[in-house]
Amino acid sequence: MDANEDLVEYDEVDPSLVGAGAGELDELEEFGGPYDNNTLVSAHNWQVGQEVEVYSRSKDRWIAATIRKIMTENGQDWIQVYYKNSSQMKDVRADSDDIRRLKAPPPPPLPGSKSHLSGPSTQIAITRQTSDGKSAQTLDFTQILHKVGAISRQVEGGLYLIKRVASVVHRIAAAEQQHVMACKKVLDQEKQKLKDKMMDEMTRCVDAWDSTERYLRGNMDKQEELAKNMEQKISNPMMQFYTDAELKRKAILKDEKKYGVEMNRAKVGVQKNLRNCQKLIKSCLLAKAEQEEKKKGGSIGKKKKFGAGMLKWAKNMMRGSLSELQNQAATAAKNYAASIEFANERQHQYYDKELPLICKQFEMLERSRINALHKYLHMLNEISRAHAEPVMKFIEDHKRLLSEMSPDKDITDFTAHTIRMYGPVPPMEPYTYQLPCTQKDIKAGRFQGNPNSFFYATLEHCMDMQKGKYDLDVPIIVVNLIKAIQDLGGMTVEGIFRLSAKKEDLVRLRAQFDKGDVEVRETSPHVPAGLLKQWLRELAEPLIPTELYEEAIKIAKSIKDEDPKLTKSVIDGFVTQLPALNQKVLEHICTLAGKIADLSSVNKMTYSNLAIVFAPGFLRNPSEDPAEMLENSKYETAFTNHLLQAVAGPGRIA
Repeated sequence: MDANEDLVEYDEVDPSLVGAGAGELDELEEFGGPYDNNTLVSAHNWQVGQEVEVYSRSKDRWIAATIRKIMTENGQDWIQVYYKNSSQMKDVRADSDDIRRLKAPPPPPLPGSKSHLSGPSTQIAITRQTSDGKSAQTLDFTQILHKVGAISRQVEGGLYLIKRVASVVHRIAAAEQQHVMACKKVLDQEKQKLKDKMMDEMTRCVDAWDSTERYLRGNMDKQEELAKNMEQKISNPMMQFYTDAELKRKAILKDEKKYGVEMNRAKVGVQKNLRNCQKLIKSCLLAKAEQEEKKKGGSIGKKKKFGAGMLKWAKNMMRGSLSELQNQAATAAKNYAASIEFANERQHQYYDKELPLICKQFEMLERSRINALHKYLHMLNEISRAHAEPVMKFIEDHKRLLSEMSPDKDITDFTAHTIRMYGPVPPMEPYTYQLPCTQKDIKAGRFQGNPNSFFYATLEHCMDMQKGKYDLDVPIIVVNLIKAIQDLGGMTVEGIFRLSAKKEDLVRLRAQFDKGDVEVRETSPHVPAGLLKQWLRELAEPLIPTELYEEAIKIAKSIKDEDPKLTKSVIDGFVTQLPALNQKVLEHICTLAGKIADLSSVNKMTYSNLAIVFAPGFLRNPSEDPAEMLENSKYETAFTNHLLQAVAGPGRIA
């Protein structure tokens, strides 16, 4: 039996699944490839004689079949099926995505809801009718894909509400012989559980359940008749829905984590190739220096230029002649450029396809959950109608409230709220070539690139270049770029520093600075802002020296935002450890950040948003451990947030 035969692949959302009616999970079977219905059905749910569908790669379609035998081999469950209208048989793994139950026809859609797909893409375009009869555009989860965690929490909270509702109905049915007060006690217990762990922010869903609870309290004297129907038609199916949906939610989270790990591997690959290039170039520099000394009859010795430790390390690194080292360095640079291209492609794959797919799968699950809640609460209403004549008015009010439930409305409200809280999806930050020299430079023996460039240089080198030209306490590039951002109205431009400038504009302005022309003559503030970020990230030594990195992370972990004065005191003490020049550059940038944050109601750039932008330029993790780098990234951002606010406060530069 071939476990790899006819593996199912996923490309796009099936249009017929979007906006499905009452929301049973069976309607999601074809949505999401690796999360097909067998994710939700264990091998023990299959029965001999059961009618199923089996996917055939050779025919590229699902074929009706019947289960002939269920068997176990080497600890793996297998299912043998025979095709209908054919004598052929096939063995399929019980947990394979290539076998599924026959789908029931979809139930009718919710009252007043409309949904459709526009074209063959995975983008779901949804419209709904407003109170005046006009069509209004609604929002979906892909518009907040940068907050997939918030979406996941919402889906988890919504399913938890399903579980609690099912639990309430079950316990009331089981307590049919008990006193009415016992049933009210059950409701009180469940209400407290929801209060302690209420994560569902879909107000219509929560309001509908609150109304249902009040209804149940007024009908305790009717529960004996209702118990059997409630148990069989509501409680058990809802709990089964919750179990299946929770398994699917975990499967989606597993894939989201897998995509994130692949993204991080691409990032680590870029960083490792960069470090390898830098080490080889240092070896080339030493080899070249020794070659020149030998021509003069001397030895490089322990010159101040290299230092004793550097000399020992570089000699250990040297393998072969200068030309061989140059070839190795050029090959490493080629590999580095290739890893950048791969990482950028992987990043586009993640943000353009994988993350939207995760959001769509969560949205479909949430739609199914809301539809299921509507279905079973509506069913409860109908079952109770025959036994609740004294409270008909309340039933009508309850039914009206249920009619207002809609996945479109609730998902739109939740998405709009999340956008207000966290902002729209941020743009991708592409990887850039970070070596000071090109492959041609390496071949020609120019390992340090342009000696008159502000980029890939130390702060001290930047100051040396402008000595005698400008009477400034920081590099001229910092002063002129900040001035240009302010003069071009960048303080009130939405997304300043977050939105990227055009690549050709950045290349042009950078080349201008490399030629010694430091005047900024741009028309968009995004260009000087982008170049300032680039300059910070390409400093030979980060603004916060590597030896202080661990202390910065410890501070970020210890600060709890409970005492702003104490936080500022801790940050100020840290800043005093920086070299004087680093402190001055930091003050200029933090002051600019403070002015931008003061206008965040206009430009949408709060301190927390600015911290995300500046953290990679302020701090560089010396570790090469992917897990540590991923874990520390949130602390780097948190520390930068505190740093910006503390240094931008009163008593700094004007």
